[in-house]
Amino acid sequence: GDYDNALANYRRALDLAPNHLGANEYIGEAYIELGDLAKAEEHLAALARLCAGGCDEYDDLSWAVAAYKAANGG
Repeated sequence: GDYDNALANYRRALDLAPNHLGANEYIGEAYIELGDLAKAEEHLAALARLCAGGCDEYDDLSWAVAAYKAANGG
C-alpha cells in the first residue's frame, strides 16, 4: 500500500479529531505493517485512555500488536 499517503491522511484526521477511535486504530495498524511497534503502541495507549470501558478499536489494535510481538519474538 501507499503508507506515506495513508499515514499523512491519518495524521490529518487526528489533528482534526485527536480522540477519533478509528483513526487511532488504523494509524496503529499501519505502523504495525511498517514494523514500528513503538508508534503502534502509542496509539494503543491512546485508545486505552479513550476506551476506558473497552471498545472494538482497542481490541483490534491490541490483537494486531500482540500478533506482531508473537511473530517477531517480542
